[in-house]
Amino acid sequence: MASYKGQDGVFQAITTGGTLATVTNLKSWNIEQSQDSIETSTMGATGDAKTFTTGQSSWTASCEVLYDLSNAVQADLIVGESVDIKIWPNTTSEAESWAGSGIVTASSQSGELGDLVGSSITVQGSGVLTTVA
Repeated sequence: MASYKGQDGVFQAITTGGTLATVTNLKSWNIEQSQDSIETSTMGATGDAKTFTTGQSSWTASCEVLYDLSNAVQADLIVGESVDIKIWPNTTSEAESWAGSGIVTASSQSGELGDLVGSSITVQGSGVLTTVA
């Protein structure tokens, strides 16, 4: 099993139709995938256990960066914009990655005494998240 250092991750994005570019000053990234379930239980079925089938799936991706609007990719990640993203767990030289299209749904900036100003960006996936292994 391969293992990766978090420090080697890469988050790329661009407004839909452009060329992917790396978001600079990346501190962390996250992908969350979920699958809805639909209850299929019926009255009179044997046993007391509920039964389910799969429903729709969804995903979100987010990243934490040091705030820097001189980075064109960070500047493009505006709430309401459609974007293409690609996340690499271990540098872009490796084959493993996740890619998809979505909408920037949240952006927040924060700062505190003794720290640099940071930005948190969330993308709600639209369609399938492609996993390359």
